[in-house]
Amino acid sequence: MYSCVPLLSRDRLERKAKRIQDPIERLRYLQRHAGSALRAGRSRKFPILTAILLLGGLLIPGFKASSTRNAPSQIGEIPPAPSDSVDIFTNVWLVEKTASYEVYSNGLRIEDEYAVSNQKRTPYPVYPRGAIDATHPEWRTDPAGIVYHTTESDLVDFDSDQNARLQRVGQNVLTYVQKNRSYHFLIDRFGRVYRLVAESDVANHAGFSIWADRNVVYVNLNSSFLGIAFETQTLRQDDQPSANPAQIHAARVLTEMLRAKYKIPEANCVTHAQVSVNPDRWLVGYHTDWAGNFPFADVGLRDNYATPSPSIYAFGFDYDPVFVHATGVRIWEGLVLAEDQLRGDAIAHGVALSRYRPILREKYQQIIATLKAASDAEEHNHGN
Repeated sequence: MYSCVPLLSRDRLERKAKRIQDPIERLRYLQRHAGSALRAGRSRKFPILTAILLLGGLLIPGFKASSTRNAPSQIGEIPPAPSDSVDIFTNVWLVEKTASYEVYSNGLRIEDEYAVSNQKRTPYPVYPRGAIDATHPEWRTDPAGIVYHTTESDLVDFDSDQNARLQRVGQNVLTYVQKNRSYHFLIDRFGRVYRLVAESDVANHAGFSIWADRNVVYVNLNSSFLGIAFETQTLRQDDQPSANPAQIHAARVLTEMLRAKYKIPEANCVTHAQVSVNPDRWLVGYHTDWAGNFPFADVGLRDNYATPSPSIYAFGFDYDPVFVHATGVRIWEGLVLAEDQLRGDAIAHGVALSRYRPILREKYQQIIATLKAASDAEEHNHGN
């Protein structure tokens, strides 16, 4: 049935895609061959049905959802995410704590000289995948995930004769992000880990970004996720990580500690580019840091670039050539699979995609309005 699609490995597919200069044409090429790549080379297997739906939705005119698919009972209900891996948490404990630093059993050292307080993390709402309803959320208290950022600050050549400048620029970056409460942690060019905002507090790192795990959808990642920034710039169209080996090692032991402490699943360790949205234009990827070259494996994580983008299938967001161009080739799987799920959900509900997408967008607007009203009320109460 699909013999017209050549069987390409993921590596071959991505090599060929990189030669296509136009980002939209590149994505179309990836979409044409996505099913074969998923069958040939996925390290994390999706159900065969997903690949079939993907090819059917993208390639076959008049595609209809399988009669075996269970249609959600109401619009906004998202099928449970497949669970094909078990989270394993390393036993990491605090060895030493002083006024200026902490040391952990896995070799992690956190410098506290730049640590400041911010708004306390109060119970925050999450939305069950089975019924995304702004008025009936569930409530959580502990950090549920990690968002990885880049500072996008000016970079000095990483060389021994630049030590003085490297340290001066690094201190300037630390001072700036501390003042703005931008992240919970920053990893400098030498791999040193600095705490900026206490884990018990909210950092201003992700706003009303969107992510989802197997159970719930998150729409307020400032409150629900911790932010880790690398002092670096995301390199566009480059498969190599933007961070150096010392930074990657630091990220690994920091991630290991935070996951052990808060039981954070691998699925909730994601990049800023994956969760960021522009609500004014209904586009994903308002920020593009770590858009396509985050070293998931080297940080001890599974590759979450293959995860369907929840902003697309849960709330009807779209993407444009600017974002596709910034991603290189790695994030394509998440975009393609999210579009597939969005299309399949619309068919399951018996609603045209042109009508289904605005319904999902309205749900997002309702959630944001509710969150802003709650924030305004809290500020008013504190003011009194």
